Amino acid sequence: MTLPDIKFQANFTERPFAGKRRASDGSVMLDINIDSQALPDGAATSENQTNGDQLTQITQHVVADPNNSSDDNLTIWDDWTFVGEATSTLGVVGLQWSLKTDQNATVYIEESPDELNWDISRSFDYIASHGGRGETVQASQAFWRIRVYINTEINTTFFRLQGVLCPIATPLPSALSRDGRLKSESTITGRENTDRHVFVAPLNSLTTNSTVRLVGTSFDGLVKDTNFWLETGTTGSVTQAGGEIVLATTTTANFVAKYFSKRSARFVVSRPLKFFGFYALATDPQANNVRRWGAYDTLNGFFFEQNGTAFRLMTRKGVVGTVVDTPISSGSFNGNYGTTWQPLADEKYYRYEIEYGAFGVSWYVDGKLLHELGIGHWTNTLTLPITMENNNSGGNATNNLLDCIGTSILGQGELLTSPTSYYHASGQTAGVNLKVGAGNLHSIIFGSAANNAVVTLVDSTTAGTPILWQYQATGALDVPIDVQFNGMPFYTGLRLIVATGNASCTVVYE
Repeated sequence: MTLPDIKFQANFTERPFAGKRRASDGSVMLDINIDSQALPDGAATSENQTNGDQLTQITQHVVADPNNSSDDNLTIWDDWTFVGEATSTLGVVGLQWSLKTDQNATVYIEESPDELNWDISRSFDYIASHGGRGETVQASQAFWRIRVYINTEINTTFFRLQGVLCPIATPLPSALSRDGRLKSESTITGRENTDRHVFVAPLNSLTTNSTVRLVGTSFDGLVKDTNFWLETGTTGSVTQAGGEIVLATTTTANFVAKYFSKRSARFVVSRPLKFFGFYALATDPQANNVRRWGAYDTLNGFFFEQNGTAFRLMTRKGVVGTVVDTPISSGSFNGNYGTTWQPLADEKYYRYEIEYGAFGVSWYVDGKLLHELGIGHWTNTLTLPITMENNNSGGNATNNLLDCIGTSILGQGELLTSPTSYYHASGQTAGVNLKVGAGNLHSIIFGSAANNAVVTLVDSTTAGTPILWQYQATGALDVPIDVQFNGMPFYTGLRLIVATGNASCTVVYE
C-alpha cells in the first residue's frame, strides 16, 4: 500500500486549533495553529516559506548583549578589569563572545542560577599578538556575564568586547581534520606548540625520544668544580654556596664575572637541544651593566640579555675577528606573553629555556613561549657551552649580581648514530685528524705494535693535548687486541698520533 504525501504547514494565530483536510491532489494537509506570544531577546522565530512543496523556515533572533559589551579602555582606575552585568539566558543555547585589544588578557565566561552565585566560570587566554579572538560556549544556567582581566596591568589603547545571545548554536571547534572529522590536539604545553605532532612508525610503533643531559652539573658544597666549570676572564667574583652560583661585579669599576661549562653540548642534525636554567637578577637593572645567560660562547650561540634597563633576546654568529650579535628587544616578541616582557629583579627566579636546532630557535620563560625564529642560519655552529656573565662598564662601580641555582643543556633524544672507522697502516704519524668537532670514541683495534710504540688519541685537531687515551707498548704486540671505550666523548675533535715505534690500528668513532 502506498501512503499519500504528507505536508506540514505552521501558522501563528490568536487561538489554538488543529484540523485535518484533503488537498485537491489527494494528499493530506495538516494545519497546526499555535498561540502567538511575545518572544524574549535571543529567541528563535518561525515563518512560512512556500516554494513548491510546503516548507518551514526557522529564523533566529540573535542579539548583542549590551550588559556584556564594551569599547571603553581598561586602565589602572578600574584595576584593568571589565565585569559585565547578569543577563538572562532562558531561550538561549549559545553564548558568544569576541574581543580585540592590544594587551594580553584572560576572558571569563561565567554563569549563575540566581544572579548572585557564579557557579560556572570558563577561562580563555587572549594573546594580543595573535589578533582578535572569539568563542561560543553552551548556556547551562539561567544567567551569564563576561569578565575580562588585563594580565599585563598596562592600560589598553583600544578595547572592543562584544557578547551575543544565540538561541540556536553548535558550540564546537570550527576546525576539522583533513578527512572532515572533528579535530582535537594534545600537546605537552597546551597552546605553546600546537604545530607539533606525535608520529607512528611504519610498523605501527610509537616513535619516542628520551632526554639526555649533555653539559651542566649541580652546584654542590662550597668548592667550585673546575672539571666542569671555568671562570676565565673574571675580575669580579664567582661564589658557590647553598646550591647557588652568584656572579658579582663587586664595587670596583668595570669588573666582570663570567662562568661557563668546560664542555660543549654536541649537536646532531636529527636531535634538537634545549638550554634551561633557573636565573635571577638579584639587583635592579641599571645603565652600564650587562647580564647574559644561555647557550653561547665568544663566537656563536643564543642567550637572554639584560642590557641596562632593556631586556633582549640575542643570536650570535661569527668567526674569529668578526662577530655579529642580533637583538630581539622587548616590544617585538611574538610568543604567548605578547610583544613585551621584562623579568623582575629582587632575587625572583625564572625558568629560562632556549630550544634550538636546524629548525630554528625558540625562547621560553616558565614554560611559556616568549619568542621564536624560524629556520635560518642563526649561528655558525650549534655545538655550544653554557655561559653566564655579569659585566660592568663605563665606570659603573655598583656590585651587580646574577644568581643561578641550576643550569644544563639537554639533548632531546639519545645520541646513537652509526659509527665510522679509520685504519692506520703500520708506521708512525705526527698526527692525523679523524674528526673535527664533538663525537664519541668507541674502540681501537690493534693489528701490531713495536715494543716502543706510543699511540695517543687526543681531543684536539692541532695539538697533542688533552689526551683521551694513550698506549705505551712494553713489548712487541703481534696478536690483535680490541680496546673498548664505551662511547667516550670528545668535544673539539679526534686526533691520532703514533710515535717512537710502528703500529697498525683501526679506530672506531662517531
